[in-house]
Amino acid sequence: MKETNSDLGGKSAGAITLPLVVHAVLFMLGLWGCLAIYNATVYSNAPFYLAGRQFIWLIAGLFAMYYTSKVEFSFYRKYAPVLAVLIFIPLLLVLVFGIRINGMKGWFAFGSVFIQPSEIAKPFFILALCWICDRYSSASKKFLILFVVTALWILPISFQPDFGTVLVYIFGMAAVYLVAGGSYWFMLASVFAAIPAGLLIIIEKPYVLARITGFLNPLDDPTGAGWHILQFQYTLARGGLFGASWGNCLWANSYLPLSYSDSAFAALTEAIGFIGVLPVIFGFTLFAYLGYRMASRTEGNMRRIFICSMTSMVTFQAFVHISVNVGLMPPTGITLPMFSYGGSSLLATMIGAGIILSAAREDGARVRDTAEKSEP
Repeated sequence: MKETNSDLGGKSAGAITLPLVVHAVLFMLGLWGCLAIYNATVYSNAPFYLAGRQFIWLIAGLFAMYYTSKVEFSFYRKYAPVLAVLIFIPLLLVLVFGIRINGMKGWFAFGSVFIQPSEIAKPFFILALCWICDRYSSASKKFLILFVVTALWILPISFQPDFGTVLVYIFGMAAVYLVAGGSYWFMLASVFAAIPAGLLIIIEKPYVLARITGFLNPLDDPTGAGWHILQFQYTLARGGLFGASWGNCLWANSYLPLSYSDSAFAALTEAIGFIGVLPVIFGFTLFAYLGYRMASRTEGNMRRIFICSMTSMVTFQAFVHISVNVGLMPPTGITLPMFSYGGSSLLATMIGAGIILSAAREDGARVRDTAEKSEP
């Protein structure tokens, strides 16, 4: 059937509207994050310091998202392996030249600016996995290659150690594989195969087991393993339904560990209550909807896989952070995208969103990827 002008106009309007809404959603979440960081440090000697730095990162992230979205996705598709290698190198170098913060050696320090390679690498890791899935059609071969590549990427992150980020990377691999039409049986088998590795981590890192036992029975060790969980509970209880108001968050500023990063959602809940944080949850839900909506309108296998997988990774990280902060999961040290203090995390989210918009752009999506897929 021949398309009418109104049909074409509707599609064009939709193609324009979705990217604008993505920009608006991420910008609003970023602004909320700056307010949350200020609220979590309002009793400090410099209450605007961290929030001001985060706002600068937010502006830089908007530029990064804009410019990465303007690059044709064919470029990302062609140079995905090169980009992956270039971004993987800092993951190794940080173990030697990085600095240790909160017991984790995962940052490069450039004066007062700290860069966390494991955060910046996320969108390029997903891009590399999507390139692999686009190249191979066999489910077993895809799974084996994805597994090996993921193991290589998470190994240096494990040595930092940062098991929360490892969890996000593993989920990203699972998302790419399943979106690309992989077998659920392979994923189930990998879960059982990972049990010995999990037990080894618990043996080698006793604090991991302590976090689990502290989560299950926080009152058994209220000043040790159960401390973080109890502070979450007290903070949420003080926030209640409508919050203790901005600038009046005594618990977040006094007792809640890392209230501006790992505990950002709980700190915000103390200020504005359960009703107040519902728009935050809605914002991430809307981001997920927009991502999947764009994927459904996009042609090209690798484009769809990247949009769905990158959207899923960001949404999963937000879900885990919120779940930890409300006491549904043991503490993992995972930040809330766009909210928690940290320029690397914010920049990675914006770069990932920019590549999503590049993959979904209508002028590129109309032309299917024509590169020959080979099976070595």
